[in-house]
Amino acid sequence: MSEHVVGLATSPHLPPVETPVAVSKFADPGPLAVGAFSATSFMLGVYNAGVLHSGGVAVVFPAAFFFGGMIQLIVSVLEFIRGNTFGTMVFGTYGAFWVIFGGIEIWFAKMMTPSDIGPAVSLFLAMFAVLTFFFFIASLKTDRVLISIFFLLLVTFILLSIGAGSGISGFTTFGGWTTMLFAVLGFYHAGADLINSTFGRTVLSNGPVKK
Repeated sequence: MSEHVVGLATSPHLPPVETPVAVSKFADPGPLAVGAFSATSFMLGVYNAGVLHSGGVAVVFPAAFFFGGMIQLIVSVLEFIRGNTFGTMVFGTYGAFWVIFGGIEIWFAKMMTPSDIGPAVSLFLAMFAVLTFFFFIASLKTDRVLISIFFLLLVTFILLSIGAGSGISGFTTFGGWTTMLFAVLGFYHAGADLINSTFGRTVLSNGPVKK
């Protein structure tokens, strides 16, 4: 998106003439990705926690593909263009996570025996727990809300990985509640960024860390 700032071109023989000067301005795509991740995560957390009957979990899969997945992948590219390494890594990783997760649940799980699914999903979740650990360390230089989100996200991946591998439903249930908790914080973070940007001042603080 571009805006025009009016400048003045002067000459010793001509009166001042207004000339448009193009100024490129890119919007911050981060709140969109955080909102997409939070919404999809909250939906899955509701079912993992047992708040709603698991038979309705299929509604999460389209959201995983198109909202949690595709939106974050697009934002990852935009963050790359903006030179934001952290945003590129985080949104690219979790965007891919949701696309893969949806693919596993819809197609690939049918190719495995029930006894193989649990350990395979556990390994999948454990790998994202490792990546989330590094994101958590990097987030320590951002803001307190984001730090809390990544901490809870790390705990969630660990809980869900253990639950999938062991077959103990209590880990998955607890992971569902921590999922909803970090999703709520994600909603707040996305909303704060949107509102602060719109108002041009800090209305809702994310608790920035002093550098």
